[in-house]
Amino acid sequence: MYLVIDLASNLAGVVDPVDPAAICAAAAAVGATIDCVLTTHSHWDHAGGNVELLAARPSIRCYGGRGDGVAGCTDEVDDGREIALGASTIRVLSTPCHTPGHVCYAVGGNVFTGDTMFVSGAGNFNAGTPAQMAAAFEKILALPDATKIWCGHEYTCKNCRFALYAEPDNADVRARLAWAESAGSLHAGGSGTVPSTVADEKRCNPFARLDAAAIVTFVGGFADRAERMRLVRKAKDDWGRGLRR
Repeated sequence: MYLVIDLASNLAGVVDPVDPAAICAAAAAVGATIDCVLTTHSHWDHAGGNVELLAARPSIRCYGGRGDGVAGCTDEVDDGREIALGASTIRVLSTPCHTPGHVCYAVGGNVFTGDTMFVSGAGNFNAGTPAQMAAAFEKILALPDATKIWCGHEYTCKNCRFALYAEPDNADVRARLAWAESAGSLHAGGSGTVPSTVADEKRCNPFARLDAAAIVTFVGGFADRAERMRLVRKAKDDWGRGLRR
């Protein structure tokens, strides 16, 4: 969950508030007033707190991607929709694939990517195609390099291990994995590995590096980018199953 505060008005948007009590307490602690819910997608671990939060605060709006079936949604949004939050403007990026109407939210040098882009990883293609995920990544990676990426889960260590499997000579991935395993990861007692940046994902995320020579070789040299995306996802899934055997 994330709390996005417009400092000019002290109005807040809450991203995927699955635990309403915790997010309300966080807003109260900084004197912010919750104005809207920004839901990336319909899965319970992102949208499961919407109905409870809206029952407690019936005046707020709840945004979700068109056709995604987000619980409690009052306003379905499409690509390019702009949402006012005080003096700030939140822009919707339509990124279907993990779910049919998955969206990301970009505001003030930040993007909230839900289960589309993780640190060095990508969400499962539950409801879409490799071409859709490739297009979603292109949309996020077109943001300025300094844009901070706030994702829905911290899978950084495992993602980096696969990234190094795919690109064993990538020094940036090796350094990121060492950091995540030592001090960065919440699972290792650190302060967490989120946020990343667009620039970091271009260097360290195999799903963002479909045009890198090493990734092209890793997937067999296919020219079609969507096919490369499919094969990177398949390789990650196969690699993960291998770990469980």
